[in-house]
Amino acid sequence: MSETYDVVVAGSGAAGLTAALAAAAGGARTLVIESASEIGGTSALSGGRVWLPANGTPENAGDSDELANRYLDQIFDPRYEPMTRTFVREARAMAAFVEKHSPHRFVVCPNYPDYHQDYAGATRGGRCFDVAPVDLNELVPQAWSVRQPPGYSPITHAEWEKWRYPANIDHDLLAARMAQGIRTGGLGLVAALLDGAVRAGATVMTDTALTGVLIGDGAVSGVRVRTGDGERTIQASSVVLATGAFDATDELRHRLLPAGLGVSASAPSDTGIALTIADDLGLPVDNLSEGWWMPMARPEGDLVEGVPYPRGLVRERGVPRQIVVNRQGRRFVDEAVPYNEFGKAMHRLEPGDEAYLIFDQGFRERYPLPGLTPDGPLPGHIVTGEDLATLAGRIGVDPDGLAATVERWNGFCAEGVDHDFQRGGDAYDDYYGDPWQEGNHCLGPIDRAPYYAMRVYSGVIGSKGGPVTDTAGRALTREGSPLPGLYAVGNAAAFWTRDGYPGPGATLAVGMTFGYLAGLDTVR
Repeated sequence: MSETYDVVVAGSGAAGLTAALAAAAGGARTLVIESASEIGGTSALSGGRVWLPANGTPENAGDSDELANRYLDQIFDPRYEPMTRTFVREARAMAAFVEKHSPHRFVVCPNYPDYHQDYAGATRGGRCFDVAPVDLNELVPQAWSVRQPPGYSPITHAEWEKWRYPANIDHDLLAARMAQGIRTGGLGLVAALLDGAVRAGATVMTDTALTGVLIGDGAVSGVRVRTGDGERTIQASSVVLATGAFDATDELRHRLLPAGLGVSASAPSDTGIALTIADDLGLPVDNLSEGWWMPMARPEGDLVEGVPYPRGLVRERGVPRQIVVNRQGRRFVDEAVPYNEFGKAMHRLEPGDEAYLIFDQGFRERYPLPGLTPDGPLPGHIVTGEDLATLAGRIGVDPDGLAATVERWNGFCAEGVDHDFQRGGDAYDDYYGDPWQEGNHCLGPIDRAPYYAMRVYSGVIGSKGGPVTDTAGRALTREGSPLPGLYAVGNAAAFWTRDGYPGPGATLAVGMTFGYLAGLDTVR
């Protein structure tokens, strides 16, 4: 490994690889360092979808920068309006650049709604893009080193819309894809970006952890890294912090994020090195108390880097025959709301309270749940009872409260209207309901024994706190001027999105867009 580069990108997720792609394509000698042994960080564990407003596709007809900005202004932090404007203006340029310089292809999701359907400027589809399947055999060899999430299956979003439930899935097709090296989702996105960056000239080194940024004459002069052979110094005039979030570190997660937060789905290597570097250099940070919230399950045996890894609950909460209750046996939210909003509702529970997904045999036979099959032995994270009272006793939920709640719920299902939380009342709720069910697609009774419960944890798929940056991704000093040569992108930066989450793929979209802008800026 050469000890001198123009640009060092720390982190191999989508934001970092997009930055590396832009820098390398611009002629910079570029090094990507990844602290883990596998490539991709949290991005590879994600669904890989990217939210691109005003993108010009026929499925997005009628959208515009004005509409997107109006929508985002109701969600994002008004203190950072220039960041919002830059994102809306540059996201489609980023996408065009990525497709020109890598094998990644964005596939529009025409039916996937924005998360806040009651906000002006929201659309019912066309802003979210999936990953076209990629063949690892056609990519650079390192593409085989991209990490694979637990329970991974190379399904496209369009196929999920078509199949939905276990009985409909073409398992032979998916098994053949796995055997042939065909990948989708976050794994496919990272593999394609990696291929583009390496073919553009970037070097990618794993098991190489950033430990510090060196400053000389008021500007970046290099980095310190730790490898299996010890510490070393690498000279560089630009460093892009794309090291991910800090929530994989228990101490930081418990100290900075909401008290009710239970688990993290960030990669175990997302330990907050960007915060350490900001502190070392005296740089301002922001949004330390915010994250991308997600309710989660904890199936036994799911591991990433040897660490227990939870699974997000997105699609399971919209279908019939299930509700989520607290320890009093009461519902506390429309179960089908976007996961970020569900996470906020969990944070409003009383300290020490718990949440449980309650469902019946009809749910088990038709709908998916992490780690659960329609028949066979129950996994350890699922509890069952022949009646609701027995189930309640086994999970520590008030039996009278649960019985009353289920009775009330079943009455709503007979009527077709959720009078408590209006579940199924907007396009987003309906999208995750059962499209083959008559009437309200999200409502269905809980009335077939045996009954089941699964603990639902308040989780986070990435914290939002980090160094404050400008619209080129440049890290700012306390005086508000850029520190020459230092950039921060993705979850390593101070996300200016406040507590908002506008639509599917917004996390990757913002990270990739500002990674692209940072990479371009390094070669100007």
